[in-house]
Amino acid sequence: MMTEGKYILASLQSMPSFGRSRISKLMTYFKTPHQTWQAGPKEWREILALPEKTWLEIEAVYRKDLAEILEQEFTKREISVLIEKDLGYPPLLKEIEQAPLCLFVKGDYHSSKPCVAVVGSRAATHYGKSVTGYLAEALADCGFIVVSGLAKGIDSFAHRGALKKGSTYAVLGSGHDYIYPKEHEKLALEIQDKGAVFSEYFYAVPPQAGFFPSRNRIISGMSVATLVVEAKATSGSLITANFALEQGREVFAVPGNVFSENSKGCHDLIRQGAKLVSSIEDILDEFQYIPSQKQNIRKNNDEGFQLTIMQQKILSSLEAELRHLDEMAAELALPIGSLLSELTQLELLGLAKGHPGGYYNKEAL
Repeated sequence: MMTEGKYILASLQSMPSFGRSRISKLMTYFKTPHQTWQAGPKEWREILALPEKTWLEIEAVYRKDLAEILEQEFTKREISVLIEKDLGYPPLLKEIEQAPLCLFVKGDYHSSKPCVAVVGSRAATHYGKSVTGYLAEALADCGFIVVSGLAKGIDSFAHRGALKKGSTYAVLGSGHDYIYPKEHEKLALEIQDKGAVFSEYFYAVPPQAGFFPSRNRIISGMSVATLVVEAKATSGSLITANFALEQGREVFAVPGNVFSENSKGCHDLIRQGAKLVSSIEDILDEFQYIPSQKQNIRKNNDEGFQLTIMQQKILSSLEAELRHLDEMAAELALPIGSLLSELTQLELLGLAKGHPGGYYNKEAL
């Protein structure tokens, strides 16, 4: 029996020097994962210009049954493999340029839940750590999943704060066999227990400096918004914020000490139009969510929060049975990202409910 295409894509990612662009080029030429894998290195050579040494390395690794072997390895490691056509693939991530061909996931992942990225300096101050813990815990308590990069400093406090009241996702700059920094191996296990750890890299790939800026596009791409707590003027967190802006997502920034280097990046973002955050309400307001309003709207919608015309259309299209994001987007002529943003607001207001796999239904008032 032929192995699923996603394991063949994972096998391609295990090849030396095969990144997303080279795999995409092969896939475009051979049309399907199975045809690509069956063609093998001899035919791949005609399409990809790689050094002879690299081809020798590829030929040494390649074998036709590798996909079956890797499927067993992923199962043993409890790693799920997601590709873009899977219903469980993060719907907002599908919308970005250079979306990962494969996502490798360990833990409990629900693609229908709204995410907010929280990032910042590795050399966080006491102030930054305190603010991050408070905001991450509050976001989780309001139903958001906090996404960060498992790095030292702000990232780790974002994960830990979220775990107090809800769930969090970590995105690695390595394969799952290499948790970096090593001191966060226990934290990664805690995240897997209540959330999930993601990587676009094959499990045996060690961390590399160039992987971390690249993984930032996934952190922002999974999220409806990105919050930067502390960042120097040249911080990697600003890369995440820039990705968020390019992806059409909201960017928030926390102001800090004007004499601190760790505040300059956030202050620059605020000057450029990022929304200043001094409390959790500053974030919730952007999603038109005020905790006290949830009860009012459930008691009497006419006297509660005024829904937009589009939100009313979305609610009208939701039925008692589950409906998938793709089906609703086609019916309403809305991009998936816009639809998910609207559904996030409706879910926070208690009017809609998300389910695993990108399905939604209407919540009874």
